[in-house]
Amino acid sequence: MAIRARWPSFPVQVSLHIFTDIVFITSMTNASGGVNSGLSLLLLVSLASAGLVGQGRLALMYASMASLAILGMHTLRVLGWAAEPQEYLQAALLSVSFFAVAWLAHILTRRALLSEQEAAEKARELALLNRIHALAAGDSVNGIIAFNHKGLITYCNPQASAMLGRGPGQDKPESVRGLFEQVSQMPNQAGELEMDLPGARVRLRFLPVEDSGHTVLLMEDVSRAEKLARQIKLASLGRLTLNIAHEIRNPLSAIGHAAQLLDEESAAGANARLTGIIRNNVQRLDSMVQDILMLNRRDRQERSNLKIAGFIKAWTKEWQQAEEIPENAVIVDMNDDATVCFAPEHLRQILWNLTRNAWRHGHRQAGSVSLVLQDSDAGLRLEICDDGPGINAENQAQLFEPFFTTDAQGTGLGLFIARELAEANGARLEFAGNRPGACFRLSLPKQPCQT
Repeated sequence: MAIRARWPSFPVQVSLHIFTDIVFITSMTNASGGVNSGLSLLLLVSLASAGLVGQGRLALMYASMASLAILGMHTLRVLGWAAEPQEYLQAALLSVSFFAVAWLAHILTRRALLSEQEAAEKARELALLNRIHALAAGDSVNGIIAFNHKGLITYCNPQASAMLGRGPGQDKPESVRGLFEQVSQMPNQAGELEMDLPGARVRLRFLPVEDSGHTVLLMEDVSRAEKLARQIKLASLGRLTLNIAHEIRNPLSAIGHAAQLLDEESAAGANARLTGIIRNNVQRLDSMVQDILMLNRRDRQERSNLKIAGFIKAWTKEWQQAEEIPENAVIVDMNDDATVCFAPEHLRQILWNLTRNAWRHGHRQAGSVSLVLQDSDAGLRLEICDDGPGINAENQAQLFEPFFTTDAQGTGLGLFIARELAEANGARLEFAGNRPGACFRLSLPKQPCQT
């Protein structure tokens, strides 16, 4: 009842229990013939238990009480002629054993508690490390799969599921026989290879887990790595070309001005052809400089809500008037007037680059250029096509590379800048094939700007 009520305090209850044991066992020892009866050894059990649950000083106090009780009991028996004086040695040795057992039990208990605390701390650290590893694996850009020697998957992060063609709501595969067979055929189950999976083309790395029979499979998206390498390359190229553009802008203006003065001061027609060549090349270089500077300012334009159909129709009329293009040469088909979040200057630049290319490579007749806006589940799709000969298959892979052009008068930056401006606004520009003329598709997210 006292233990359930937790009253009095734990040290007081322990002391009362041990004191009761000492009195009871000492009385039994006295009634059974003294220290020779051996019943006093039962005190070792009580003192050992006291050492396990009590504090250091209390354990020594209990041993002292037991020793005093045994020595006092034996002294009374000697005075009453019920025991011999030489039996004091046995009582003394028994008292020493009381102290040894109580202190040894206390030390062992303290060491066990320290070991338990260390084990609990290690368990907390291990649990934290497991959470960190789980978070890192779940947020990793690479796919991670772990499977045993039978090919059964024991772990698969979301990226790996996507690469295997499994959506987030679908069950994880129980086995990947193709991957398991690849691992089985490799020496020591370690190495790299590339493979086409339903979700991507990946580079696989097999890492065996020693003494476990498990293998960890790292899946790296090759296209993502190539895209990252291309971005690094383009970033370096952009910094270089931007510095060059700033350096040549002033000398270029001076050359153009000097050519104009030379043309005015020369006799009529004497240097007209040479100055014309100078002016044409100055204009071409100046156009390239302007394109590079526009690319540098791609993230500095603020987006706004645009009624896409009305914006494109108004811009097309302005473009036809500025370029003196016949009205029937351009077909505008707008079936949706949704609102998009886009920088107006960026959209004008994209439209100007695409329509200029379409008009340049088309037949320049009625219906040579078409702008068609369609609505789809993924968003809006604006397709700009021409009626020209189309783009050769060997050139299609390099369409959006900077400074790639098949036109002697072109800079090779138009499509590259248009794609960069589209990506800066959350859109995507891609080549949509020949129909039979070249067709480009601008995919726009159908949502207004967040206020």
